[in-house]
Amino acid sequence: MADIIGSVMEVKHIDELSKQKNPVNNIHPLFKLILTLVYICVLASFSRYEVIGLLPFILYPVVIILVCDIPLNKIFKRVLFIEPFIVITGILNPVFDKNLVEIGGFVVSGGWLTFFSLVIRSTLMVTAGFLLIATTGIDDIAKTLSLLKVPSVFVLLFLLTYRYIFVLMDEAGRLLKAYYMRAPGQSGVRVRVWGSMVGQLLIRTYNRAQTIYQSMVLKGYNGRYNSVAGKRVKTGDVVYFALWLAFIAAVRIYNIPLLISALVAGNI
Repeated sequence: MADIIGSVMEVKHIDELSKQKNPVNNIHPLFKLILTLVYICVLASFSRYEVIGLLPFILYPVVIILVCDIPLNKIFKRVLFIEPFIVITGILNPVFDKNLVEIGGFVVSGGWLTFFSLVIRSTLMVTAGFLLIATTGIDDIAKTLSLLKVPSVFVLLFLLTYRYIFVLMDEAGRLLKAYYMRAPGQSGVRVRVWGSMVGQLLIRTYNRAQTIYQSMVLKGYNGRYNSVAGKRVKTGDVVYFALWLAFIAAVRIYNIPLLISALVAGNI
């Protein structure tokens, strides 16, 4: 339980990385959000047997991490936490998919290709999502959703759900700390107290959420999400967006690794 709480709270630390000063963080949030959505949609558009053609897409997260100087362990740990769910989703593909696929003169099991394709695509999608948070921040993402004319109620629900998760985890951490202080040396929480602890957690988080809501009302909250004026679009924003869009289009249309291997083989 403590590991889950720590993993969720780490997402908040990733969000705080958006406050750093670097070229990508200064890009208009609208371009970064659209670029991330395009990146994810293009990855999803590949054939289930495609693996080699996905490799150039790794360049996008690598460049963002290097330019923004994002600690690799923060992103890697969060992605690694979700990786078992991705593996479980596709682990039975080699069992049910018995098709044989020929790649570069080699015959490969289609089931294993679909498995590796799923793992690569899902990992890159999750990484792109975390990098969007790390370079933009949840508040700017919410403002951008408003710019895209997403209904205010959905934007507000997205924002408050994100905030409430950390309220819940914070209270869960306090509850566990209090329990272990009363039961030193004990490993884990006894089953017989699970029900009472969950009940206490819900009551405490509800009370804290009520306090937060009352503070919001005192500051003028009226049930609507009112986004303030965002950043202005600069020439650098358009250039950044256009370059990455051209890169994504190129690696989607052309299988770059196969083209390079064919070129090298032709020269030999």
